[in-house]
Amino acid sequence: MRARRRGKVRPLLAMLGLGALTACALRAPPPAFDCTTSFAAFHAATATTRDAQYHRLDAFPGLRSDRLLAALGPQATSATARRLWLQELAARDREASAIERGNLPAARRRGLPSAEQLESCRQQQVERLARDPQARRQAIAAARVPSDYRRWARLFGLYPLARPAYRRAIAAWQREAAAQQAPADSARWLSYRPPVSHHAPIAPLPHDPLGLPQPGPAQLVALFEHHAPWLQIAPDSAADRLGTPFFDPAGQRRFDDRNATLYRQHGWSRLGQRWYLQLIYQFWFRERPSSHALDLYSGDLDGLLWRVTLDDGGNALLFDAIHPCGCWHAFFLPADSPLRFRQPDGEEQRLARRLALRGDQAATLWLRGGDHALLWVDARRPSSPAGGYRMAALDELRQLPHPQGRHSLYDRRGLVPGTQRLERWLLWPSGVISPGAMRQWGRHASAFVGQAHFDDPDLLGRYFSRPPVPE
Repeated sequence: MRARRRGKVRPLLAMLGLGALTACALRAPPPAFDCTTSFAAFHAATATTRDAQYHRLDAFPGLRSDRLLAALGPQATSATARRLWLQELAARDREASAIERGNLPAARRRGLPSAEQLESCRQQQVERLARDPQARRQAIAAARVPSDYRRWARLFGLYPLARPAYRRAIAAWQREAAAQQAPADSARWLSYRPPVSHHAPIAPLPHDPLGLPQPGPAQLVALFEHHAPWLQIAPDSAADRLGTPFFDPAGQRRFDDRNATLYRQHGWSRLGQRWYLQLIYQFWFRERPSSHALDLYSGDLDGLLWRVTLDDGGNALLFDAIHPCGCWHAFFLPADSPLRFRQPDGEEQRLARRLALRGDQAATLWLRGGDHALLWVDARRPSSPAGGYRMAALDELRQLPHPQGRHSLYDRRGLVPGTQRLERWLLWPSGVISPGAMRQWGRHASAFVGQAHFDDPDLLGRYFSRPPVPE
């Protein structure tokens, strides 16, 4: 009897053991997460929402660069600076990936590698490069941002033949701009004032291990408020009112001129061996209206970028401005700026004007109606009542509310769709992609003679020098 029971128990124990082994197998950890495959899948899934602000390091998944980091890579020689540089590459990818994921319709986000998984891969990449000098040298080379000029266009467009015509057109505009006189203030000007005027003293700016001035969050806000410009616009039409682009319920881009907005972000520039903090302000207008049937420059959206380069005390060393197409670059020096302008051989001629205002004063920008040309810069404040504008991060335009969730103002090339101008048919031999179209930060090719990029941290160093401080 006992023998029969033992015979029945053994098969039962065997079955229980097999069940336990099966359960263990089901609870076994999944295979290691393949970072290369996962980033490839993520990039394929977000191809339609790819953000153009940063340059992907294709051989180093999880890292992206810009022209600032490309310039910083070779000079990051200490262990602390190298690690900080690598973490900044990872931060650029984290930021852009979140935007690309967020701009996908919700249904298309399912099945993507999670943000946590991709972040784990980024940190693995950072650790690998921190330990491997040869791979890090390859990453420094890969971090160089490609030019926004098309070589084939210059080749087939016979650029050497077009270049003298470009020089003459630029010189004519500069003569007109240099001849401008201070406009008389009157009630006819459309005036905008900053939301806050900050008058508290600015503490000296600390520098990080890469040499960049790094204000704290509150200090950065105070600097933006202190240097925020006033605007005086000679109105010709409703197209001269500040506003903000948005998407309507049908997903079409519209413009709200009841919501005057100053978009802002900060960056850095190098003069000699020193780095300087820069404040970037951007305004939008509904359009540049057509003045006649064959107006080459008219089209949807127009605007202005105003940039303030600061010394370590938070005062302006230099102002410069372009339109969002990358056109009409001009420099303005405060009266007390120690910088010296020089026109380098072979570079596009630039307009540089010394102003009456001091570096601790916020500028008033006087703009012409219609084409929104910057006529004059000084420290006068409007005598008539001024409307206010709000401040917002420039990055908001990379992820605007949309019927499908969120959508970028810009396409994969960093251009604003629908803002192309007729001038592109005359200027394409310059190599600039769609000359006259509105552009995303990091995509402003700003010269038709030679090459220049507005976000190049060494651009100002081509034109300006700072005398040594006497000891």
